[in-house]
Parts: sequence; C-alpha cells; structure tokens
Amino acid sequence: MLLFLDHYFLEGFMLLTPFRSAKLLGLNYHVINKVELFEVIKQQVSSNEPLNVYNLNVHAVNLSFTDLAYREVLNSGDLIFVDGAGVKLGAKILGLEVGQRMTPMDWLDELFSLATLHHWPLFLLGDETEQGIAFAEQLKKRHPECPFVGHHHGFFNRDNHENDAVVDLINQSGAKIVLVGMSMPIQEKWIAANAHKLTAPVKIATGAFHRVYTGNISRGPKWMTDNGLEWLYRLFVEPKKTWRRYVLGNPLFLIRILKAKLFG
Repeated sequence: MLLFLDHYFLEGFMLLTPFRSAKLLGLNYHVINKVELFEVIKQQVSSNEPLNVYNLNVHAVNLSFTDLAYREVLNSGDLIFVDGAGVKLGAKILGLEVGQRMTPMDWLDELFSLATLHHWPLFLLGDETEQGIAFAEQLKKRHPECPFVGHHHGFFNRDNHENDAVVDLINQSGAKIVLVGMSMPIQEKWIAANAHKLTAPVKIATGAFHRVYTGNISRGPKWMTDNGLEWLYRLFVEPKKTWRRYVLGNPLFLIRILKAKLFG
C-alpha cells in the first residue's frame, strides 16, 4: 500500500484515494493496484457517489492523438488504470511510476465475488444480445449468487430517444455497477456523456472482456499473458481484426515514447 494520499474532486464531493496520478504523453493515469481499485469501488458504491473507470493501453494512447474528444474524455476519468505491457514499458522508458498492470480479465472475477458478497447489482451494456445472454449464463455458472440484473446490446442510437430508453432500463434495474463493453473510444465517450443520468454510481469501461469470459475469444497461455505477449497471441488468432492495432499501432506508440524521451 502506498503511503501517501491525494485528493480528487469529483462531481462536487471529495474522494480520498490511496494512490496518485501521473501523465503519459499528455494522458492521465493513476498509480494503483488491484486492492486499492476494489477499495475505491467499494467506497463509491457504499456512498452512492459517481466513479467513472477507464483503462489506458497502447491502443487508447494512439487513438487519443487522432481523436481529441476522446483524449479529453480519458483525462476526465475519475480512475484510469494501466492495462497493457506496452504502456508499462513506455512509462519505464520515460522514468514514470506505473503501479500494477491490471487487465480486466485478471480481476473481474474477483469483482464479481465482491459483488456477490456485498450484494452489488451488475448490468452489462454492449455487444450483441447473444453475447449478453452468454455472459449471463457463464456468470451464473461461476458466481451463482452474483446479483446480475440485466444486459443490453450496444447497437442503439446514442444520440436520441433510444439512448434515453437504455439509460432508463439500466436505472430501473437497480444496478450499482455498469460494465460498458463496447470498443474504444465508444465506451468511454458513452460513460462520460451519460454518467450524470445513471443512478448506478460505478461505471467501468471493460471492452470485449465478456467475449473472453465466455470463451468466444480465446486468451493466450499464462506464460504469454504474464510476460506482455498477449497482444502477439491476439494478433495470431485474429490477424484481420487486430493487425492494424498491433502491427502499426505498437511501433507508432514506441516512436511517440522515444520522441518524448529525446525531445520532451
């Protein structure tokens, strides 16, 4: 546990957090570990105070250079954890502290256990309806008592009454934690635009974790995931979908890091 406290002001109230913030290529992130993440989530659910949780990986960094609105959304996040060996390497090159790398698939099962223990209702937003059903079934198998209160697909108009209907559905479900499983930057932008309408205090951008959770997307062997090579496995099993993100994106990120190292 880190021995310092920083103060962050969120929506008119003060959140005391046992971690501090840093900045990588102009993007905020927090030096935090899994235990601290869970403690903050518990605090915000208990107090019913808002918490928007985003993650920072190489893809997010690259997107932020071409989508300035997305960059602004990321920097407005209440809690941004590092997800990806690439960001951790980039931070190391620049002499920045990172904290624990926390890919959602490594800790969401523990969150579901906590949700069961503390009776935190969960809602999944994103992907196709069939994927939501598959996730609900898998969650029921792994955590039979977990209060899962609903899911909704992600293919709705986010600018009109359809969006309002989705927000109403989530609110009526009584959810305390909303898992927003869309692609970057859609999920973060949706959370930022709708957080003030949602009664659920905690909103977490989770990407396609539910597809991995249900086995729809296979995850690399542990020796790869533990050594920063999960991207290589994804490239191997889904080359058409991921080649641009990894073959082009990873070198581009490294170039940006080296430019920052050399020129500030």
